[in-house]
Amino acid sequence: MPPHLDPLPSALRVIDSHTIGEPTRLVIDEAFATGLPLGAGSVRRRRDAFRAGFDHLRRAIVADPRGVEAMVGVVLVPPADPACDLGAFYFNRVGYLDMCGHATIGLAASLGHLGRIAPGAFRLETPAGVVGVEWHGGTATTFQCVPPRRIRRELSISLDDGTTVTGDVATSGLWFFITRDHGLPLELAAIPGLRGKAWAIRRALEAAGITGDSGETIDHVVLLGPPHEPGHDARNFVLCPDGAFDRSPCGTATSALVGCLHEDGRLPEGTVWRQESILGGLYEATIRRSGGVLVPSVRGHAWVTAESTLRFAADDPYRTGIG
Repeated sequence: MPPHLDPLPSALRVIDSHTIGEPTRLVIDEAFATGLPLGAGSVRRRRDAFRAGFDHLRRAIVADPRGVEAMVGVVLVPPADPACDLGAFYFNRVGYLDMCGHATIGLAASLGHLGRIAPGAFRLETPAGVVGVEWHGGTATTFQCVPPRRIRRELSISLDDGTTVTGDVATSGLWFFITRDHGLPLELAAIPGLRGKAWAIRRALEAAGITGDSGETIDHVVLLGPPHEPGHDARNFVLCPDGAFDRSPCGTATSALVGCLHEDGRLPEGTVWRQESILGGLYEATIRRSGGVLVPSVRGHAWVTAESTLRFAADDPYRTGIG
C-alpha cells in the first residue's frame, strides 16, 4: 500500500441488498466517511477526494474476495445542499459512478430495514445532482433521477467486424449508448453474445472519439428488444463499465430511455413504461416536465440479503482487494 494512504480499518459494518438481482453494499459504520479527511464541499467533491486518497478502500469493500461481480458500493456522507436529507456516492470494482439507480433503491430499502428512515420522501445529494427518493415501505422505492439529455440521435457507428449499429447517446446521471439495432435475441442463453456485441460497440465509440458533452466515456451500452411478458414495453441488456451486465433493468438507463422516448413523441407524460431486465426483473418508469425540465421517475424493488462485518486482517495478502 502506498505510504500516503491510511490503513484499512480492522472491521467495517455493511448491509447488502439486491435490486431485482443487482447487488448493492451500503457501508453503515457511521464514523467511516466522517472520519476520513475528505474536506468540505459537495458530495461530488468529497467523492473525488475519496478517489484521490482512499481508492484502496473502494477495492477492499466491493472487489474480490469480499465482493461479487456487479456489486455497487455506497458510502453515506452528510449533504452539502441544505435542501437534502442525505448524501451518498457510489463505486464498483473498477471505479466510480456519478449516480446509480439500483443502488439508490437498495439504499432506501436498507435504511428502511435498519429503521433509519420512515416510509416517505427524502432528497439525496449525489455526485450527479439531487435525486428525489420515496421509500414506500417494504421492498418498494421510487426515485426521480437527474434530468435526462440526449446529445446524439440515430448515430451510426462501425464495429470491428464490419457491421454497423445505430443508436442514441444519452445521459441521466451516467452515459449510455442505447440501441435496438443489434440483431441478437434478449435471452439468457444469448448473454455471452450480447456481452460481446456491447463490448464491440463500446470499443467502436471510443475509436470514433464519441464521448459525452464534456468528454465523458460512454461506458454503458444498452441493447433493447421486445418484452417477454404481456403488458410490458421492452427488455434490455445493459453492459456496465466493469464488464458485468446489469441484473436489473438499470435505473439510470431507464431514466435516459424514457427521456428519449418522450422527445420522440412515443411516451406521453405520466404514461408508465414497463422495462424488463435480461433476467426478467421489472422497473416501472414515467416522465414529466417541471418548469421545462424533464423529470424521470423509476419504481423498483430491493431485498436485504445480509448484515455483516467485513474483516481486514493485517496479514491478509488481499486485504485491499484483488485487481
